[in-house]
Amino acid sequence: MPNKLEMNNSAVFATRLMELRKDKKISQKQAAKDLGISQALLSHYENGVRECGLNFVVRAANYYKVSCDFLLGNSKSTINIGKNVKILDVPEDEFFSTDTILRAALSIGSKVSKDEELLKYVQQVYGISTYLVLYAGVKKGVVSTTWLDDNLLNPDVASYLANNLGTITRSLKWGTKKATKEKEPRSISTVTSWTNDYLNLSIASLL
Repeated sequence: MPNKLEMNNSAVFATRLMELRKDKKISQKQAAKDLGISQALLSHYENGVRECGLNFVVRAANYYKVSCDFLLGNSKSTINIGKNVKILDVPEDEFFSTDTILRAALSIGSKVSKDEELLKYVQQVYGISTYLVLYAGVKKGVVSTTWLDDNLLNPDVASYLANNLGTITRSLKWGTKKATKEKEPRSISTVTSWTNDYLNLSIASLL
């Protein structure tokens, strides 16, 4: 007989499975087809009538781009990151996209978060970068102005923050410890390749 925790996890899984689908505005019929099961079975999963196997949990997590821990109720965050997190390669990481950038950022963050100074650096750089994207979204009218403090909505603030990124990087104390050799994630190689191309084109335009 399942214990209370298992019953709670099953209920959370069913609820989140349904909410994720509705949030993405995907019909139950389409989601079932994409996940390789019948609509009736997906309905049973979403209503908690039946429990699924581990393989389906993984498929659903990949499909909705959340962690298995989130689906199973072990985390309140759709993104699960820690010092030992492993971001597995996916075919989509061969292409430069927002998802690839975010996956690369998570991979890097999990590595450098072991160092207190680097962790502070990550928080500052990622925090300011996220704010700048938010600022652009509000200026373009695709993000609500309530997401941003109206008093800070001006070009001077954005310019100051952008320049600050360089100051933060220059102030970082560089170490001399040689990093161990490790195959880089596909998302990392895609982002670094794009950045090198961007730098080369920018430099060429100045010549």
